[in-house]
Amino acid sequence: MRGLGSRAEQMGVDDKGMREIFSLQWELNVHTLAKAGKDFETEINDPQQRSVWIENYRKALSAELAELIREVGEKGLGSQNGKVEIVDMLHFLVSLSQIVDIEPEEVPSLRLHGEGDSFDSCAIVAFLGLDDLQGSLKWKWWAKGGGYKPEKARRAILDLWEVLLRICSLFGLSFEELKRIYVAKNRINFERQRKNYNEDTKTEDDNGTIV
Repeated sequence: MRGLGSRAEQMGVDDKGMREIFSLQWELNVHTLAKAGKDFETEINDPQQRSVWIENYRKALSAELAELIREVGEKGLGSQNGKVEIVDMLHFLVSLSQIVDIEPEEVPSLRLHGEGDSFDSCAIVAFLGLDDLQGSLKWKWWAKGGGYKPEKARRAILDLWEVLLRICSLFGLSFEELKRIYVAKNRINFERQRKNYNEDTKTEDDNGTIV
């Protein structure tokens, strides 16, 4: 991937704001897993469970990317719901970063996209990154050898960060707006947990409160 340049030259991913996002996501993950009788920190520090949770969040991120692709196909770039879908991806990308010990300061900068950037190309790069992340795990149960490869996982997740921020640029989504939507959606996610979130009965109506 192309170099990002310094943060000062880019669109302003500030370390303090990213640390706040990481902290809020940690609180949400702790709360969500506690409702299932699990401790988030214990789970991600357990060598066997760590791979399970990387795969859980990888699948969730893949599903959110598919929803974003569908949204762009129907409404084009820049829709408000598309921005919310990007933030949904952000939730799981932060969670993955916490598992592999990527710090907020390591997250790439938002940058203005170049002439070679398009949503389709970004979507392809994102799916390739997700495949690389899956390749860092021992998921081929029929094959011998393998095992979790932490450095490969870190590289894949950092690549996913870059492509997510390239998508933000295509949507004209600044870091300030990204953070604002994230904070609002984080509150909604806490409220969904309070109301015993259910896949069979969920709606997206509460996302309409994010403007």
